Amino acid sequence: MIGLSDETLRVLLWAVLTLAVEYASVLGAILVDLRSGTLKARRNGQRRTSSGYRRTVEKASRYYITLFALSVLDAMWIIVALALRGITGWSVPAFPFFTTLGAIGLVLIEIHSVVENSQSRDDITDMARTVTGLLDDDAVKKLAEQIARIIRS
Repeated sequence: MIGLSDETLRVLLWAVLTLAVEYASVLGAILVDLRSGTLKARRNGQRRTSSGYRRTVEKASRYYITLFALSVLDAMWIIVALALRGITGWSVPAFPFFTTLGAIGLVLIEIHSVVENSQSRDDITDMARTVTGLLDDDAVKKLAEQIARIIRS
């Protein structure tokens, strides 16, 4: 069995936490966009159908397949970066660059969609309330506290 140094474990923990935040951020953006789309449909008197919800599920599937592929690239990068540190002493950052850039891009796409769906001030206010409600959720607060504890240790 290969023994990992404390530094290597810390780098891997940071990478996993970063990936978890990125995947959760994309999910949050998808949910906010779903909410803005249903509000727009309600405002325009359109029926909310299973085909519309199915499109959201298909979009989420495409997004997560993309994120997973980027995460595989990042895993290869992190292994190389850690190997270079161990073998040559080079301090190459072991950070999930590709997944981070992909997650930022996907969240920006969803933000653009929300803005397109939210043409009225009331919709934007409702979206802000929804996001605030998500951030005020006890489970999210506990997760943030646990991450902060891990970072401090």
